[in-house]
Amino acid sequence: MGCEALRSGTEEKRKCADQEMVRFISRHLVYPDSAITMGIQGTVYVSFVVDEAGKVQRPNLLIDIGGGCGAAALDVIREMPDWEPGLRYGHPVKVKLNLPIQFFLKNIEKDVAEPYSLTWGDLKGQDATRQELLKNLENAVTVRGPEGDNRHIAELSFLYEKNGKTAVAKSHGEVNEELKKIARKAKKGGRFTISASTLDKGQFISVSRSFEIIQ
Repeated sequence: MGCEALRSGTEEKRKCADQEMVRFISRHLVYPDSAITMGIQGTVYVSFVVDEAGKVQRPNLLIDIGGGCGAAALDVIREMPDWEPGLRYGHPVKVKLNLPIQFFLKNIEKDVAEPYSLTWGDLKGQDATRQELLKNLENAVTVRGPEGDNRHIAELSFLYEKNGKTAVAKSHGEVNEELKKIARKAKKGGRFTISASTLDKGQFISVSRSFEIIQ
């Protein structure tokens, strides 16, 4: 994906891979005419497997929003170039990935969203415990703009992944009971992702944070 020169397993390489994937999707994703006509916007969730040779296999639709967006999301996954395969004890292995793909009528690339920040209670860094997630269940997720001002959240989603299994829920900005159920599933070894979309000058901006559950 364009990050081959960076050392495997480093945060720098992970960020590079994330950025390259977002750029690829933003350049190749086709917004279906039917979805544009119906004004359909939102987030499609897909999964796929990167095999031992780095080939993308078994793209699968987890959550669709209609209007042909699910099919368009699967098409862009099938068009992805080869990845570097995951390694286990130095040997290539299959890795299952889950990915949210944003459909907004006025979309921008992730780079523009860098000045925006997302917080949920007192969660910091890239690690969290199950207890820390549960402690935040009654707190609101907050998105702040470049000036530090709070922004209205148009769409909020919680996604939890572990051992190739995925649980996801979304709302119109509030941490409702469905989202709380996703947080309660968190266990050591899983990955918990918060994604939020906000409007800025008529454009939707997506901001997300992921946490490795460490205990």
